[in-house]
Amino acid sequence: MKKQGYFSSDFTTYTITDMFPPRPWYNFLWNKNFIAQLDQFGMGNSWHYSDSGIRSNHNCNGSQSDLCTITDNRIIFIRDNDNETQWAANRNYNSLPFEEFKTVVGLGFSEIISKYSGIKTSFKIFVPEDGSYECWQIKIKNCSDKIKNISCFPYANSSLGSLPHAACSHGFFAEELNGVILENNGPNLHTKLTKTFFASDVKPVNFETTNRRFRGVYGTIANPDAVVDGNLSSKGTSFDWQMITALQFDYLLKPGEEKIINIISGIAESLDEISKIKIKYSSSEIFKFELDKILKNNIETSQNVVVLTGDKHVDALANYWLKRQISLGKTWGRVYGKGFRDIMQDCTAVVSFDPAAAKENMISCFEHQYENGNTLRQWNPTWKHPYRDGAVWIFPAVTGYLKETGDFDFLNVKVGFLDSDKSDTILNHCFKGMYFLLDNLGENGLCLWGGGDWNDSLDAAGIEGKGESVWLSEATVFSAKLFAELLTRINRKDDADIVLKKADELANSITKNAWDKDHFLMGINDKNEKIGSYDSDEAKIFLNTQTWAVLAGITDTGNDLLDLVEKELQSPFGVVLAKPAFSKGNKNIGLATFMDKGCCENGSVYNHGVAFKIAADCKLGRSEQAYKSLKKLLPGNPENPDSGVEPYVVVNQYLGLENPYRAGEANGTWITGTAGWTYRCITEYMIGIQADYDGLKIKPCLPAAWKEVNITRQFRDRVYKIKIINKGKIYKIKINEKEVEIECGS
Repeated sequence: MKKQGYFSSDFTTYTITDMFPPRPWYNFLWNKNFIAQLDQFGMGNSWHYSDSGIRSNHNCNGSQSDLCTITDNRIIFIRDNDNETQWAANRNYNSLPFEEFKTVVGLGFSEIISKYSGIKTSFKIFVPEDGSYECWQIKIKNCSDKIKNISCFPYANSSLGSLPHAACSHGFFAEELNGVILENNGPNLHTKLTKTFFASDVKPVNFETTNRRFRGVYGTIANPDAVVDGNLSSKGTSFDWQMITALQFDYLLKPGEEKIINIISGIAESLDEISKIKIKYSSSEIFKFELDKILKNNIETSQNVVVLTGDKHVDALANYWLKRQISLGKTWGRVYGKGFRDIMQDCTAVVSFDPAAAKENMISCFEHQYENGNTLRQWNPTWKHPYRDGAVWIFPAVTGYLKETGDFDFLNVKVGFLDSDKSDTILNHCFKGMYFLLDNLGENGLCLWGGGDWNDSLDAAGIEGKGESVWLSEATVFSAKLFAELLTRINRKDDADIVLKKADELANSITKNAWDKDHFLMGINDKNEKIGSYDSDEAKIFLNTQTWAVLAGITDTGNDLLDLVEKELQSPFGVVLAKPAFSKGNKNIGLATFMDKGCCENGSVYNHGVAFKIAADCKLGRSEQAYKSLKKLLPGNPENPDSGVEPYVVVNQYLGLENPYRAGEANGTWITGTAGWTYRCITEYMIGIQADYDGLKIKPCLPAAWKEVNITRQFRDRVYKIKIINKGKIYKIKINEKEVEIECGS
């Protein structure tokens, strides 16, 4: 298999050496209000995200209120003026014989490095801790033995032209910025962020404001007219849908000489704000200082939990990159919107290495709970389809935080409700969520399905208010046990007994009414049709109801269930979510049935669900099956070498084996709850280090390949050094020099 790159020795960077993998490889850079998506060339969207849900895109062509299509939008053009040749240093559109071409993906930055015709170019990008802008640093070095007459043209696209009232827009050069400002002064705009700016610490010789002149009316971005000619127009523009920002810098570089250009590219409300930003980020020293601060924070946060399994890829992901991916989720949800279930699951994972962030984000989530206990599926933008699973994710998150921190005062924090002026304690928010689940049951004694559960695309099975979800029922039992344990801990045993009694009744209904020969149904729809049954025309078995029956502890046939999963749902790419896939639409089930086979919830290897399976394997001591599923889930699966997934993140799904066109291909990196669950599977389930109310609990489930595992785990005010030696059915555990032996599964 072709080598595509490598991790640094400390795992904090990944260097991409194959710049043309099967699909773009992304990095995300962000703060709380601004996010940039970059592929291996440094191209991609960036946008502002206000509390009201207004998205103002920057460096892209698209609607101001939606994610926009990725465009050629961050480009560093170089022109050799002696021989009149030009190239895009970070893209190489023309497939020139570059001597060097690679990207360093870091924990908060990307750097694209190339070398051609004796000129080495570095293009480094990061997003600072606050503000709606990107910081660029461009280095140009003459690596030849003769003087080079070079022009550099940094270029950024803009979405400002997509605002209404194009006749109110214009672009011009601002001397005080050494750069360009584009603005729209139209009335009644939905955003105050009406100014795009491109500011430099070096005065350019020329500038450009529109693609009509830069690319050319009939030109291409690969060989833009202005770069081919060697001069930008230094003209403003108005009434323009093609506004861009570009600058020109001319240099006579001696052999070995290097020039550095620092640029701020962003959006703002006022010229005064832009001037302050320019002053703040006006030198290489500040660029380095701000980036170092971000990297230090990201690395230090990651040190709360460090594992060494001997599998370097697992270690790289568990120690840094999954945490980075989880942190994107806890800050930005799924990027296209913030979801209650999504952020709560990410909080359950992030709590072990950033409990303060988990607390802050849980409070924000509770503000999106209805007074009846259900939750809003998504906000920014709002998605009001009546899903009913949001509340089940409250309890792993809240109890996980309490076990990690011991901060029981958190339960007394008062938070408002989405649909009323009332507020209540987080503990009472928990009660409302739990009884919404336990008290809203159908004819079979199972939780009402409503507009869907975790499976977004089974969105019509219970829309009439009669359908019942088996998975939601299992997850409710799981969460009820967590809540009852907490209630007992805070001396509310009577309440705990009520919750457990209702949970036991629900578990009995599951085993009585949701069993089909050798597995659990997915549910019963409004038409009283069984979903996930051998009597079904299609999708006769679903993954999640087998794994969650184990996780919820409602079956004594767990091994048989997971053996069935291995037999029926396993594939070279991992375990599929359902089989056989739906082949025709069914309005009584939902969107999944209309999807192509092997896509998303219709029979893909949906890795979020695979992670549930790994956790269930570990609960039953099935270490080898868990490890096999983990290795297929992670990038680099030798049975799926052309999936296209980035080596430093996990992917939402691999298209299933039933897909006739793209089976095995990766879809949906970065933006997935798979990251949090995979991290927890490695650290909490396989290695088995779990926070509990009275301390750390150690319950390993190690594969034979992990002979020795070393863990550094910060817990409250102490740091524990833990070594686990895998002796087959016996584990020798050393904690801060104290040794103990335990049997596997104890």
